[in-house]
Amino acid sequence: MRVTLTQVEVQVVPFSPGDRDGRWDLFSGPDLYYEVYDPDGTCLYTSAVADDVGPRDLPVTLDAEFALREAGWHVLRLLDADLIEDEVVGCVEFAPDRILDGRPASAPARTVRLSDGDLTLQLLLKWTDDEL
Repeated sequence: MRVTLTQVEVQVVPFSPGDRDGRWDLFSGPDLYYEVYDPDGTCLYTSAVADDVGPRDLPVTLDAEFALREAGWHVLRLLDADLIEDEVVGCVEFAPDRILDGRPASAPARTVRLSDGDLTLQLLLKWTDDEL
């Protein structure tokens, strides 16, 4: 069984860092991208950046289409790209093998909504019978 993350949709995002009243970026909205880590902490994928995301832009879809090779808990970190140091907007964990939950992969795609505080993401996962 193979699982592929085909889409990441940012549905809700905090438009300020929380520990201060300012915005993520001085003159615009955050420049969002994400990284996915396997259970061992290895970075599997880094998405392209969606520049200057504002409340009216939501939901915003970030690129995907990569295989998750291992069972267990994966980490998806949503970040704001900055010139000096990128900031973590939020972080969610998910386990593709537990999402399938013993059901047959007859419904080959499953949408999963994940939240962490002020952050809500929707992932589209696809299962196929082929092996990696």
